[in-house]
Amino acid sequence: MTRPSVPAAPEITKPPIALTREDRWIDRGHNVLWLVGILWLECVLIWLVWYWGSFADLGFRDPDDAMRLVQVRDFLAGQSWFDVSQHRVNPPVGGPMHWSRLVDLPIAGMILLLRPFAGQPLAEIIACVTVPMLTLAIICFGMFAALRDFLGKGRALLAIALLVTSFPILTQLAPLRIDHHGWQIAMAVGLLGGMLHPDPRKGGWIMGLSIALWMHISSEGLPYAAIAGAVLALRHAARAAEGPRLLRYTAVMAGGSAVLMLATHGWRESLVVHCDAMSPVYLAPLLLLSAILLIGQRIAGNGTVLRRLLPVTLAGTAAALLFLGTGGTCLAGPFRTLDPVVYDFWYKGVLEGLPLWDQEPTVAAIVIAPALFGIVGLGIAALAEQDSYRRMQWLSILGLALGSFAVSVLVLRAMSVSHLYALIGNMWVIARLYPGIAARTRMMERVLLTVALSLLTPVGIALTVSGIAGAVTGRPAAPPKEKTTCLTPAEAKRLDRLPTTTLFAPIDLGPNLLLRTRHDVIGTAHHRNVEGLGKVIHAFLGTPDEARPIILSTQARYVLVCSDLAEMHRYVRVAPNGLAARIGKGDIPPWLTPLALPGLKTVRLYRIDRAPVNPPRTTAPRH
Repeated sequence: MTRPSVPAAPEITKPPIALTREDRWIDRGHNVLWLVGILWLECVLIWLVWYWGSFADLGFRDPDDAMRLVQVRDFLAGQSWFDVSQHRVNPPVGGPMHWSRLVDLPIAGMILLLRPFAGQPLAEIIACVTVPMLTLAIICFGMFAALRDFLGKGRALLAIALLVTSFPILTQLAPLRIDHHGWQIAMAVGLLGGMLHPDPRKGGWIMGLSIALWMHISSEGLPYAAIAGAVLALRHAARAAEGPRLLRYTAVMAGGSAVLMLATHGWRESLVVHCDAMSPVYLAPLLLLSAILLIGQRIAGNGTVLRRLLPVTLAGTAAALLFLGTGGTCLAGPFRTLDPVVYDFWYKGVLEGLPLWDQEPTVAAIVIAPALFGIVGLGIAALAEQDSYRRMQWLSILGLALGSFAVSVLVLRAMSVSHLYALIGNMWVIARLYPGIAARTRMMERVLLTVALSLLTPVGIALTVSGIAGAVTGRPAAPPKEKTTCLTPAEAKRLDRLPTTTLFAPIDLGPNLLLRTRHDVIGTAHHRNVEGLGKVIHAFLGTPDEARPIILSTQARYVLVCSDLAEMHRYVRVAPNGLAARIGKGDIPPWLTPLALPGLKTVRLYRIDRAPVNPPRTTAPRH
């Protein structure tokens, strides 16, 4: 019995881009890379003007950005490459973290480069301002490169023009937004580029490396690995020549994940199971998937659709069964192991991690409408395409967009990737409609219709549907946010004059305290520090009598609160008689002594009386 032969991949040729007369208006392509750069620079200038006042004081909008800089500082100060724990959180135990060192590298590298000339403070400011904007440049030029051969230079440029009007994307790439979300978008661009690459082998390498990096940066990349794999499997079923793309994708994804895990965690930590990051529980199914797929395709060959689908089905089933058999608590997700009170109060209070049905109607409309419009555009583009190869490309983008949209429905913060893929459909609709508008003889008609066409851009759709949703629900399109400005830089300097100590503070205030003072804190909003996170939440929700033993079980010497912090408002709503609510009313328990430090305006500091409440009575010895 002879093994079925595997046909050699055909010579790679770039399918011609069929341009109709109406299409040529946008495909001039003169100095197109300069135009991409101008679009990026326009964004940069707007961001610089908008955020200028925040630069000097490193006014981060999100506590995770402040914590990221704290992690970079610790790394530059000598903390091990393999150790990302925050040792100033919940001393003496420390606060375990699940973050990747890869995201620290560009920030740390720029600080090291600039520090000899600018000094540490200015080097940090420049790094935190420029790294997100350089990430945006990578996304813009990467997106253009991904679409250029498929759509032509002009339409690829139009897609970039729409990208820089997409608020869900740009908000993750603004100055000082140094956390990992921008890099996730960049990896999504890499997936798209590899999917559309005319050479299946190179495309597989690009896709595999992109998803391996994405899953290492954040475990949020796992569903996108499955989505991309499913699209590649369907491409391979349709065309035997797509086999190398699928095989290289799975091999590089599995092998790259193993290498990255070992390179950033070391041998010992690489053997520990974690549900919130790449670990053996996820790596083993990936390795099994790649091995079975490779062996199965060599045995079955590529001769028929059934022969191409059989190895994929067996490999996917085996990998899924392995995960189901070994996943344990990870099957419920990385947060289900939290204390129920912590899960309900903290995790369900983080709106960006909740599904769309738990969001405000205006927010849900902004997420759904632009993505659905783009998905419809992609579907129409696929139906209108006459060339079979190009139709497969359109359908592949549609598959990525549909899968990403499903993820964004379940997790709000995933909407940036959903909108990234969907805007290609927006572009196609606009490119098809505009030539007819430009051909009209009456200038006023052209002007009015062109203005109406701008409503089909991501920002136009978002503004329109949010206004409609606000009118229907009676709520403003942009509901006012609770005041969250606490601990100004001047106040932090005043606190830093105290002898180094441990502060019992709200979890959202923790990263700012670590960044701007020498003091330790008990908890931050990072779930691996289960002990410290739970103590802070239980103490502020509990009555003063319940809170005192919790606080005394820590090394904290002071309690620090900010009544205007959104987190404190939630404590008051959930527990009207809890410690946070009592302090907010001025009903200070006797074991807390207010300290009137000059310069403290937004925060209040209390010294903890650590003496026993009821000291035991002593009796005279009997003679």
